[in-house]
Amino acid sequence: MAQTLQAEHQRQEQPGPVRIKPPRRPLFFLTSTIIYIVSALILLIQFFPMLWALATSLMTPQETTAVPAPLLPAHPTFSSYVEALQGEIGRYYVNSLITASVSMIITMVLATLAAYAFARLRFRWKGIILLVVLFFSLFPPLVQVIPIYQVLHSLHLLNTLPGLILPYSVFGLPLAVLILMAFFQDVPVELEEAAIVDGLSRFRAFIQIILPVTVPGLFATAIIVFVGNWNEYLFALNYTSTKTYTLPVGIVTISQTEFTTNFAILSAATVLSVIPLVILIMLLERRVVSGLTAGALKG
Repeated sequence: MAQTLQAEHQRQEQPGPVRIKPPRRPLFFLTSTIIYIVSALILLIQFFPMLWALATSLMTPQETTAVPAPLLPAHPTFSSYVEALQGEIGRYYVNSLITASVSMIITMVLATLAAYAFARLRFRWKGIILLVVLFFSLFPPLVQVIPIYQVLHSLHLLNTLPGLILPYSVFGLPLAVLILMAFFQDVPVELEEAAIVDGLSRFRAFIQIILPVTVPGLFATAIIVFVGNWNEYLFALNYTSTKTYTLPVGIVTISQTEFTTNFAILSAATVLSVIPLVILIMLLERRVVSGLTAGALKG
């Protein structure tokens, strides 16, 4: 018995086999380095126009027209921002906020109902109707300018904010329907069926069960629609006048004189127009990112 205990004690004192971690392959480091370099180049390409606009907004008018153009201002100044704010940019801000927000709300209401119907309900010619929606989304905005102009003229909506809200609401509808369809299809049908068994109608189940589950997707889609409406230029240029200009059109009018364009004021107004979008994305960052990546984590 004593020999057995001594042998067991010696066995416990002996160190176990040392595990040597295999060296990482050079190919792994090479692949990671290439990925980081490519990612950095993509970020630089994406942010370079905005960085250039920021640098130009701090230049004097003489520096903006110099040849070759300087990358950085020699004597930074905020005079361009002062001149931009002294113009009608406040009115253009309000016009853009009204048109982008109201049209986004209308688009989201219609797209939510349509996407739920396409994702859940069975009705005749559903596939054909969906193809028609996708077909009309393929037309570029330039082709739609004249027909929409004639419609707005007959409705006496030219040079008014409702004249912009109406086409904006329709123009963003196909993309919103496609995005929301994917989110509704990811929601388990059993949740809705259980709510209906408990006595809820289909509409109440949609409002109380389905919508709360798809809130990240709704936020992500709403942000995409809002940004598209906020930055739209072609319709605003053709359907509005001086008092109803939105920011993309108003920025051009602020920076133009009779014979030339003040690129410093143009850049300053551009930077000011991006600030609301940056604040909006920062406030809703988590919901937007979770909404855009929700479908990627489901099998």
